[in-house]
Amino acid sequence: MEILRKTIEGIEKINRENMTKKEKELNSLLKTPKGLGKMEDLAIQLEGIKENYTPDKKIVLVMAADNGVEEEKVSASKRVITQYVVEAMLDGNSSVNSLAVSFGADVKVVDLGIDSEKDFLGIINRKIMKNGTKNIRRESAMTKEEAVKAVETGIEIVDELAEKGYNLFALGEMGIGNTTTSSAVLNVLTDIPLEEIVGRGSGINDLTLEHKKNVVKESIKINEPDKSDPLDVLAKVGGLDIAAMTGAFLGCAKNRIPVVIDGLISGVSALLAYKLAENSRDYMIPSHLSEEPGMKWLMKEMNLEPVFLMNMKLGEGSGAVLMFPFVEAACKITKDVRLYPNV
Repeated sequence: MEILRKTIEGIEKINRENMTKKEKELNSLLKTPKGLGKMEDLAIQLEGIKENYTPDKKIVLVMAADNGVEEEKVSASKRVITQYVVEAMLDGNSSVNSLAVSFGADVKVVDLGIDSEKDFLGIINRKIMKNGTKNIRRESAMTKEEAVKAVETGIEIVDELAEKGYNLFALGEMGIGNTTTSSAVLNVLTDIPLEEIVGRGSGINDLTLEHKKNVVKESIKINEPDKSDPLDVLAKVGGLDIAAMTGAFLGCAKNRIPVVIDGLISGVSALLAYKLAENSRDYMIPSHLSEEPGMKWLMKEMNLEPVFLMNMKLGEGSGAVLMFPFVEAACKITKDVRLYPNV
């Protein structure tokens, strides 16, 4: 717990004075006041994170692990798909790789608990549970110690990457069954009805969707997670990927690095980070409104507003990486736009 405790204590609010100065600077430009809308808001936020911020080195950090609840047939995909997609990512030919190349970003994948004996070339091996988490419909996903270790692993990886110069992060995941675990976490933390949260994930039919809702409901009933303790919720009905992303959000905030939220699973991790350290939200940038129904409630819970409406539901960080050129553009406004004339 020491790494986590020190990280939480080290997360400061962003600089409001710098933000006020940036807003005045934006208002002095030859344009309609607030004419660039959310891009101006982002420019102000980035200035609060770091004065004269520019994204020098960009990365999509993907946390990968299998989920025991996959045994309950809550997904249209089988567990082995986790391995297949991770292999594609490491080979550079997954969807998120293509998008990352388009926007000049690197992709790194972390193994927290992929259910495979294979040695994945190029992966960051931080395996915590050999076969992934336990089936939450029968027992807790993991122990609290394992959950904390996964969170701290996320923090440590961000620290390592920050030392290598990465200063803009997008957080994604890979792990079959993780819309089930993230829905369970979201339901516990917010009390929003399951009907408003649980979605089709990998593309399940109506019958499987109802089954998935029942699995989430029963999992929460069996494990009795404590809403007031985010780590207890994470350990009992969450996943290793969610835990590591939670740590990565905290790590970015500690290092004063902006970090982009992807879809539901990444968003649930952001919410957990926010529950653990309220100031961490200042460093988070929303990207798209996922097709998963819980995403809109998640955004409301954190008082964030998505930028893109793209009907995306892939995960992997694929929506978050789309924000990278938007961030770059926000940084250039006050450098490139002419001042309003004195007339």
